[in-house]
Amino acid sequence: MEAGRNPAFLPRLEAIRGYAAISVLAFHACMQSWDMIATGMAPVVVFFVLSGFLLARSLDRDPDPVTFVRHRLFRLLPAAIATVLSLTLAYQSLGFYTGFQPSFDPLNVILNALLIKSDINGVMWSLTVECVAVPLILISHAVLRRHGATPVWILVGILVAISSWGPYVHLLGGFTNLAPLYAFVVGLLLQAGGATLSRASHSSRATLVATAALIVMVIVAVRKQTAVTIAFETLCASVLVCLAAFGPRKLGVLRPFDVDIARFYGQISYSFYLLHVIGLGIVGRLLPSEQLPFFRAASLFLGALLITTPAAWLMWRLVEMPFINLGRKRTMARAAA
Repeated sequence: MEAGRNPAFLPRLEAIRGYAAISVLAFHACMQSWDMIATGMAPVVVFFVLSGFLLARSLDRDPDPVTFVRHRLFRLLPAAIATVLSLTLAYQSLGFYTGFQPSFDPLNVILNALLIKSDINGVMWSLTVECVAVPLILISHAVLRRHGATPVWILVGILVAISSWGPYVHLLGGFTNLAPLYAFVVGLLLQAGGATLSRASHSSRATLVATAALIVMVIVAVRKQTAVTIAFETLCASVLVCLAAFGPRKLGVLRPFDVDIARFYGQISYSFYLLHVIGLGIVGRLLPSEQLPFFRAASLFLGALLITTPAAWLMWRLVEMPFINLGRKRTMARAAA
């Protein structure tokens, strides 16, 4: 549907987002079934690289910062507010909450709904990082247009260098982790180097590079998340985004990104990401307490998938899309004036 409206739409990138959303659910289902050091950071890093890439494309079409910030607000806040209010209602009426019991005091609910805090729905920490990334992307894009890529790569180098420094990583408190913040800027630089990367993506080595990136991504994703593993995840995500965006359509290793169901989950990925912890919480309360870890993880994953998918589609259809369209209408009205 969107491909018919937007000539800049890249279906394979939507599929990557769909796989990332499903991967987050799989990681969290496993984390609730046995002790593991992996946290699901890898798919979040993929989201960040993708966001930087796509937001750079948006700024290339319209570099106006006011329009950019308005689109971000219309894109991020409505579904986040709906999720926080739903969890607040579920707690007040049923005593239901996800993770550690948070405070549902009015002020804390407002701070969570505005993505300033994320203790009501822990996975929303990444959206707080995305809010921090908005001015970073605007500044990086402006510097790139005026002075080229070198100073932006220097910025990436600085952010990578401090990505293991505790005071910076945990600057915003709570669950928020600023270590992968530079992934947004890397995505922006990938878009800027599109012409060069397009030629490289058509080389005979593209299949080998894509395969290596997938293997390395899996290896580092299941390890303890450190500055080093996040750097490898950013690199692998960058390779996959480049090949999906610029690579030849017939490249066999990228065929999974042409699967319609993956694109469907990519379409609803934001709502799916927000709501999957609710699905896990519901299924976790229904499962027997004594269950082998593997079967519990599989049951959690499948049950939460069945619950979250229709809920995410409804929120995408009834909350996300109306506000996205409203933002577009305001932009067109402003342009017409």
